Amino acid sequence: MVATNFARIWLSLRCAVAKSTVWHLDKSPALRSTREIAVLGAGIAGCTSAVALAKRGFNVTLIDRHPIAGCEASGNSQGIVYPKLSARDDLLPRINLAAMQFSSRYYQPFWAQGLGQQCGVIVVPEDDKMRQDFEIIGQRFKDQPDLVQLYDNRELRRLSGINLQAQIGLYFPKLGWLSPTDICQQLVAQHRIPLLQADIQRVAHSDNRWHLFDADGQPCITSETLVIANAFDCKQFQQTEFLPVTQLRGQISHIPSNGTSSALKTVICGEGYITPQYNGQHSIGATYNKGVFTTALRPEDHQTNLEQICATDSGIASAIGSQNVTAMTGRANYRCTTKDYLPIVGAVANLTQLVEDYSALRRDAKSSIATAGSYLPNLYINCGMGSRGLSYAPLSAEILATELAGDTPILDEDLRLALHPTRFIIRDLKKKRL
Repeated sequence: MVATNFARIWLSLRCAVAKSTVWHLDKSPALRSTREIAVLGAGIAGCTSAVALAKRGFNVTLIDRHPIAGCEASGNSQGIVYPKLSARDDLLPRINLAAMQFSSRYYQPFWAQGLGQQCGVIVVPEDDKMRQDFEIIGQRFKDQPDLVQLYDNRELRRLSGINLQAQIGLYFPKLGWLSPTDICQQLVAQHRIPLLQADIQRVAHSDNRWHLFDADGQPCITSETLVIANAFDCKQFQQTEFLPVTQLRGQISHIPSNGTSSALKTVICGEGYITPQYNGQHSIGATYNKGVFTTALRPEDHQTNLEQICATDSGIASAIGSQNVTAMTGRANYRCTTKDYLPIVGAVANLTQLVEDYSALRRDAKSSIATAGSYLPNLYINCGMGSRGLSYAPLSAEILATELAGDTPILDEDLRLALHPTRFIIRDLKKKRL
């Protein structure tokens, strides 16, 4: 059932972006007289965006409700640069491959400084279908051993340092784990990007500038260009409330390392994941709690994380031994997810005008419309990365900065359109939802 739904979603997305329309182009682009940009949100999406823009000569200010960067969804002590390849060659796996390659290069200097570990990531199959897919992936990428290699049980044990029971697995030698908080704060400090502490509740455009207001209605900052990178909180703004993002709680758990588990040398992913020990503990996770709105730790979620990692491989279960759920620590926060599992990055549409211009799609979803899209002046967004912020953020930030600077795009057009915020409007018009 999951596979069927996934295929249906991607068929819908492919149909939405495949036609030779020009909805992603702005028919009346707003000129910029300055190079000042405000980036709202200082998590991994906001910080990578700010740096990508600063490298291109923009004067960037970060705004966040916290006094330092990386305090909410980007606040885990160990985050994984997570690999997700497929036996298919659709939009999603192509974007995932591009993101994985880009992020592994992006984080290389941080790993070299000792921030996290480029320890490699092993992915073990969860079922027979995944085992078959792994065989196909291994064959497809057999000439790219620096990207991924398919290994048997003997090699998996050697690489991981523990007695894994999986008979095959994919090994990604250039990936590993990082502390998202440390990465965010290092990016801000290294590039001397000012961080303004303010809890922004409303944005408005007048006199060719974006004005940002706090909960008391007081103006906090103005900027000619605004990038919204505050995850699910984008829903509170009238300009971006149309985006179909979901707030999904996730809890990770910390378990103490022991003489056996401390031998673990790589990240291992399957039904759950486990990291090599850091400061005497492993991170395991993570839950997906729809409709739960608390960041308080829940024992039942610790139990879920334990069950998932033990189900990933019985060798892991043996290595970590028994655990006392009531004594476990961890962290919980919220992911910002999308229905098609891809981030949202690009210019924000003038919803009313764009729907009017493209209303013909309601009558005929195959219509080819020559009119360019309508977009709000100098307003952009970068969000919706789900549980894969470390993997997606460097690439999505580069896409955003490339567009704002007028540089040559780094992805093929069909991939860029699959990430564009307006894809949801076009799809909903074709399905008569708007």
